[in-house]
Amino acid sequence: MADILNKIGIGKENGNVSAHKSTQEMYEQTSKMNVPTLFDRYNSQQPQCKFGAQGVCCQLCSHGPCRINNKASAGICGATADVIAARNFLRLTAGGAAAYTHHLEIVARTLKAAAQGNTTFKIQDPAKLRAVAGAIGLDTSKSTEELAVALADAVLAEVKKSAEEPLVLVEKFAPKTRLEAWKKLGIVPGGTYAEIGDAITKTMTSIDTDPVDLLLTTLKVGIATGYMGLVATVTLQDILLGTPSPTHSSADLGIIDPKAVNIVAHGHIPLMATAIIKTAQSPEMQKLAKEAGASDIKILGSMCTGQELMQRSAGSAKGFAGQTGNWINQEYLVATGAIDLVMMDLNCSTPGLKSMADHFHTKVISVDKLVRMAGVTDHLDFTPEKADEQAKQIVRMAIDAYKKRNSGKIHIPKYRSEVMAGFSVESCKAALGGSWNPLIDAIKAGSIKGIVAVVGCTTAKTKHDTVSVKLSRELIKRNMLVINAGCVSSATQIEGLMRPEAAEQAGEGLKAVCKSLGIPPCINYGSCVDIGRIGVAVTEIAAALGVDPSALPVAASAPEYLEQKAVADGAFAVAFGLLLHLAPVPPVTGAPLVAKVLTNDVEALTGGKVLVELDPVKAADAIEAHINAKRAALGLPV
Repeated sequence: MADILNKIGIGKENGNVSAHKSTQEMYEQTSKMNVPTLFDRYNSQQPQCKFGAQGVCCQLCSHGPCRINNKASAGICGATADVIAARNFLRLTAGGAAAYTHHLEIVARTLKAAAQGNTTFKIQDPAKLRAVAGAIGLDTSKSTEELAVALADAVLAEVKKSAEEPLVLVEKFAPKTRLEAWKKLGIVPGGTYAEIGDAITKTMTSIDTDPVDLLLTTLKVGIATGYMGLVATVTLQDILLGTPSPTHSSADLGIIDPKAVNIVAHGHIPLMATAIIKTAQSPEMQKLAKEAGASDIKILGSMCTGQELMQRSAGSAKGFAGQTGNWINQEYLVATGAIDLVMMDLNCSTPGLKSMADHFHTKVISVDKLVRMAGVTDHLDFTPEKADEQAKQIVRMAIDAYKKRNSGKIHIPKYRSEVMAGFSVESCKAALGGSWNPLIDAIKAGSIKGIVAVVGCTTAKTKHDTVSVKLSRELIKRNMLVINAGCVSSATQIEGLMRPEAAEQAGEGLKAVCKSLGIPPCINYGSCVDIGRIGVAVTEIAAALGVDPSALPVAASAPEYLEQKAVADGAFAVAFGLLLHLAPVPPVTGAPLVAKVLTNDVEALTGGKVLVELDPVKAADAIEAHINAKRAALGLPV
């Protein structure tokens, strides 16, 4: 099998499929078991369809499917490669926006239930509640509970506005320079669902066949995602669950305790998992676990839900064991034989998860009404008012599964890494003495050359986490502070880049700053939704300097992007005025106009653009050149 993987590029470095020793070990373990996993299925898909890879395949009507090639320069209806690729790209963005909006609605409804005393959750950050409510014009003389209801209702109303009614959060929180640029382009978004609906309608057969308009609509949906799906969601989560502050935790498969009942919180929405952490430590549940022969009940983080738990629970909640890894780890996590229950709360739960669980005692359940998987029959869809009762049911399920465990099938890699987490806009400013000025001074002096948000997913195409880790290492060596969010956070955590000691791997200027503050060179901002925090930080830094975000020595990178939410994030970054490094190659290369607009022409409109580069060192070179150009334009030393 290794020989085959080498031929297609997955195992070029010593037959490895991953940047991490733990994942590599578990891949070898599942290979011995003759149980296929993601990398094997990737191999079976080779060679992949070049028309799909280039974005020039259309299946929208019964005339098709149509594909653009040397013999056919247009589809049967006359749609060109640019029309087809732009429609496909917009559909991806709209799908990502829809998933983020679903997340936002759940959090808003839970905040309202907490304010009304109808759930186990309590409001943890009333100061942020008042600040945000005041900023959007709500009456802050109300009680905390009344104000929380008003804010939740206001956000839910924003989601359901018409497309003709501009989003209040965009008007109140976007930099004025950005707002002016978006107004000129006609891309200030209205209600999120209305914008998603318009986008899907535009991409139907022969409705919007102007590739430029389709791309502008993509930016519009990206802006709606940025301020509703990202900023609004993370703000409400902070109000409800608490704003992250520095803490310490652990990452990698070595955190698994073979003697404990192990519950994996997997997905993106941390609400049910937060309730379970509390319930699992109750005397009742601990008694049941010990009667079953277990030493404890541990909650293990996986993917973005794990990042959210790490940001808030690591230092204060007994029972949270740490972060196991990102979405590619899910099959290997179960293959350790020590996982009793996996709780799926939103996207990136793969059918392969259930296939692997069938080889073990592991129970798989869903806790979100949108998550359904063949063979999974237990659904406890999160309901704020029933969260406490649902959490007890889930813990009992896990204990029952533990009783069926086969200790002879347990194989847990020994690897683990310590992690400094809990960074947020507020905690970063607090560490700097209450303002961004020390960071700005370090950037002006050149100790920190710039800031790069290395965020997003991971993919088998780039060999699990390899590009993310290599790029992050290259950037910090060049004195660029790296901020991680999403599955990339697990990549750098497992490789030790989120320990303060990792400052030794940074350039001399960044190393000195990190040591003086006691922080790592790769800062964990949390999950993919926490990319919204990065937007807020950039907005505040730009305001402090009196410039547009596009003028800052800042860049973004999604070095192993995977799915629709990442595409929506990327659309927001470009609209926001940032250089966006992207890999693998997005499905637009068969459309010359679309590729040219995204990688060049859009910069004159928004200040942002897409850089496609698969090699992490060359990507770091290009990002550094971009940051140097921004520094020079600001009159800073290069």
